[in-house]
Amino acid sequence: MRARATTKSAQVSLLIGENQFSVQAAARERINRFLPIPDQALGLEIIDAQADKIEQALACLRRCLEAVRTVGLLSGRKAVWLRGADSLGQPKISGNKDVQELLRVLAETIAGGMTADQLLIITALKIDRRSSFYKACERSAEIVEFDLGEKPWEKDREALSFAGKTFAEAGLQIGAETLHAFVLRVGTDTMQIAQEISKLATYLGERHVVQADDIAAITSACRELVFWQLEDAIVQRDIGRALTVLRQLLAQREKPIFLMICLEGQFRNLLIGREALDNHWIRAQQPGKEYLGLLKNSLPAALDKQLDQALASEKGAPMHPFRAGKLAVQAREFSRREIEERRAWILAARRQMVSSAVPEELILEYLILKLCEPRAPRLD
Repeated sequence: MRARATTKSAQVSLLIGENQFSVQAAARERINRFLPIPDQALGLEIIDAQADKIEQALACLRRCLEAVRTVGLLSGRKAVWLRGADSLGQPKISGNKDVQELLRVLAETIAGGMTADQLLIITALKIDRRSSFYKACERSAEIVEFDLGEKPWEKDREALSFAGKTFAEAGLQIGAETLHAFVLRVGTDTMQIAQEISKLATYLGERHVVQADDIAAITSACRELVFWQLEDAIVQRDIGRALTVLRQLLAQREKPIFLMICLEGQFRNLLIGREALDNHWIRAQQPGKEYLGLLKNSLPAALDKQLDQALASEKGAPMHPFRAGKLAVQAREFSRREIEERRAWILAARRQMVSSAVPEELILEYLILKLCEPRAPRLD
């Protein structure tokens, strides 16, 4: 999780970014450094700036201006925290003339300088960098951006790292696969991750090892399901889980034809993985180990390159290391004949989807039932 900072003033800080846990922690650290905790009852004013309507945003900004202009009780130090000012990044609100006028006044206040006895902290998910308010902060305030990765796999990787450290700090042990299942369920929001780990710690009591059943029992499913979860359920021949995930994906407005294309890609990769296993080009990951990519045996450079290219996306992007690491394990669950048979079923279902009057969702559900048929005896 990256933090980028520009420092102009020790009295004004703009803390923004998707890593809201780090944003909140940085705000608290600055406030505690400026104002001892016993003095915060009288010297700290927190203004919750979450606003869905223009009137709410105006009220928050007026309160902030009033608080900044008011000296501390008995002429002591005063800290003002404009917390969760995410509305400043919403064009509908930030583009309003009255909001812009108050932001202009706040920007002038910041630019005019604040005394050593004043501290202003503004936290938000994002703020329009083109706005005059942001430019005023660039000139006169400390700006720190706590970013998650831009790409989904980067966000997942950083969320896994954060979750692993937070579990350890809570005195909890969790295996690599269970950790991945946790992040898949709760999402990449760091505040949500910290809250769910706190819930788990309370739920476990005297126990210190987190199991998959614990995650299912107590944590909240806060992120939308992704195709990987359908893929895992199919590989495990778990019909109930596969249908549940499928229906959730459809409820999330995923197009049946898109899911069909994903299934085609999945079994294409499984066929490549099966062939690579049969030819001893790769080996399966040991249970309990983290998936960090394909475990390749010693291969000629040309073959190594061809294998990577075969598993790359249509645009040439390499396969996500976690998915690549799981590929050999998943391919072991099917014989070559089973994979080819399922690929034929998928192609037939796709043809039916584009040529018949049968509802696409029904075609997809029937296909999932067939794909989850009990496994044949393994050949390896």
